Amino acid sequence: MNILLIGDSSRLYMPYLNNYEKLLIDNQCTYTLLHWDRFNIDDSNNEFRYIDGKIGHKRNMIDYYRFSKFIKRILSKNEFDKIIVFGIPILLFIGGVLTKRYRGNYIIDVRDYHKIVKVCNLKNIIKDSAYTVISSPDYKKWLPDNDKYLVNHNLNIDNYNDCLDESIKNRLKLNISFIGATRDYEINIDLISSLSESKCIDVYYHGEGDINPLIDEYIKKKNVKNAFLTGRYSKKDEGILYHKSDLINVLRLNDSINNETALPNRLYNAAYYCKPMLAYEGTYLSEIINKYNLGLVINTFENLEMVIKNYFDNFEYDKYISGRAEFLNMAINDNKKFILAIKSFLNEQSD
Repeated sequence: MNILLIGDSSRLYMPYLNNYEKLLIDNQCTYTLLHWDRFNIDDSNNEFRYIDGKIGHKRNMIDYYRFSKFIKRILSKNEFDKIIVFGIPILLFIGGVLTKRYRGNYIIDVRDYHKIVKVCNLKNIIKDSAYTVISSPDYKKWLPDNDKYLVNHNLNIDNYNDCLDESIKNRLKLNISFIGATRDYEINIDLISSLSESKCIDVYYHGEGDINPLIDEYIKKKNVKNAFLTGRYSKKDEGILYHKSDLINVLRLNDSINNETALPNRLYNAAYYCKPMLAYEGTYLSEIINKYNLGLVINTFENLEMVIKNYFDNFEYDKYISGRAEFLNMAINDNKKFILAIKSFLNEQSD
């Protein structure tokens, strides 16, 4: 079985690839990754790598059209039994190829909302797929009705006992950390501003994103002494960053469909590393955090230092650990269903 994975970003920003690559290797499938290296940071010789002269996440529909021509050229020159496509926008340009040449032999993996759903006929593309994988159950609110959805949480463990346990202490100086591709400028400026005079809380941003220069400019302009940008980090150092943190920043406003319905990697990483989170109410993410007692959900930035200190002063460790176990076991069970379905897909002969 020869499989093509089509990714719409650099490898660093597609951690969910690991979920599929492990299954492909375990099932002795030959596979190749075709991906859009938007940051020009990947150098594997065993992949179809597309670069377009731009650096960063942002692209327009013309860029996607050009990427689709690259994909079609690869498909015309190579034989693939099955295809796994990551992301929605590219479906506007290659959806016809998928439904005509690979009906029942492709999977769509959806990690984010994109406005292209308003003009792209996803109903038929999803109907003709083997499965459509979603990273948040709430995505069903804006996707067509279908019984082929699988939930694949951004969690790479298959047993709760593999999670790390840490004591959670109210230290004299607390560390609030954003760890990952930085985003959501306005709410993070609210966070920095509300804590800018704090002597007992530091705010860190570990990672690279389009808002880094804007945050850096704000910190310098306002002479903020307790907010720090550290930039891109190596994946092997991610655990160290979580270990040094007391509260993980997952703040996002309910100002877009994606923010309202998505579940970010930091949700799972924070739970895995036994770190409570800081969220803002009004999103599916905040509902999950409240439901499983995974952190502090706020609805204002007023008196935030006092609110955070009070949260740690009255921290209910047993309640947190119980909710954390329930949440992670839920995600693990959903992922087991995903694994069984993908194994079935890989072992079925294509038509």
